[in-house]
This record gives sequence, structure tokens and C-alpha cells, in this order.
Amino acid sequence: MKKLSMYFALVILAVMMVGCVSQKQTSREKKAMKIIKKEVRHYVKDGWKSLSEPPLEYQLMTVYKMRGDVDEKGCRKYIEGNATSVDETYDSALILALNMSKFSLAEKIETEIAELIKNNLHTPSQRYAIMLVESVAASTNLMVQKLGRIITPVNVYRELPNGYVEVRVISFYSHDLAMDIFKQILLEDLEKKDECLAKQLSQILN
Repeated sequence: MKKLSMYFALVILAVMMVGCVSQKQTSREKKAMKIIKKEVRHYVKDGWKSLSEPPLEYQLMTVYKMRGDVDEKGCRKYIEGNATSVDETYDSALILALNMSKFSLAEKIETEIAELIKNNLHTPSQRYAIMLVESVAASTNLMVQKLGRIITPVNVYRELPNGYVEVRVISFYSHDLAMDIFKQILLEDLEKKDECLAKQLSQILN
């Protein structure tokens, strides 16, 4: 009888916990929707439009969701890139904005890698320091070419008074995959210059 009572108590507790979690999620969703609606009004006021589906409100909802996505370790799943470009036509401005957003993504990974090196490679010689700066910069440019297709939930444009078109995109890419691509490019470049430094860096990055 005691076991049965304990069982029902646990069931009730579980239901209450689920209810609390649901309430918290609902509260967060409501706050997010308020922010999104406010942001949509700013976009519309500034003359931004969307050619693609779904509507801008849902595009921004996707952005907020992806910003909050984490893996089982609590680390973020995606890196975010932003870019705005101006050109004579929508298509040409869009291509330029997408390429610029790839650079934005690559630069964020570059910053993370540089921070890892700075914190873990103690007192590198001047020769090593110069070599690392050169290799990291070169790796950023190569990474842009290897990123492949990026996720672009927000893609808006507006027509300017001079007849040109301005395009803005918000893009995402898998954080882990981007890190792996950058590490591979960087280590391959360093192996050609100095195997000893490449080995040290391989231990740090892996």
C-alpha cells in the first residue's frame, strides 16, 4: 500500500514538474513573440520586404530558436553570420550578401580558434607567433570556400532612392562542423611550414 501511495505521489510530482516546465516555455515564447513583433515593425518601418516564404515574422522566429539551440553538453549548435549589401539588382545584391555572411561566420570561428591558441600555447616565439597569424588569416579565407550551403532563415530587401537594391541576410552554420573545417585547414597549412608547431597546435585544438 505504501509503495502504491509512493508511486502515485511520484506520478503527481512528475505531472506538476511537466506543468511548470510548460508554463516556463509558454512564458518564454510569449516574451519572444513580443520581441519578434516589435522587430518586424522596425523592419517594415525601415522599408524592408521579403520575397521568400515564410513571412518575416516566422523567419525571425527561426532565428531566435536557432540562437537558443544547444547540444547535450550545453554548447550552442550554431554560429550566426549577418551581412548587408547593395547592388543594382536583387539577385546580385543577394549573392554578395550571402558571400559576406560566410566571411562573418568564418571570422567568428577564427576568433574562437585564436582565443584557444592564445590561452593554451604558452609564450610562443616571435617566429611562431607570426606564422600563426598568417596561417589563421589564410585559413579564414579558405574556410569561406569550403563552408558550402549555409542556413539563411532571414532574407530581406529594400529599394533605395538611387534605384539600387539593399539586401540583408541572417545566416547560420553548424558550430562543430565549422570548427572542424577551420582546424583541418589550419593544421594542413602549418604542417607545410613547421611540423613541430603543427603537432603542438593539433593537441591544443583536439
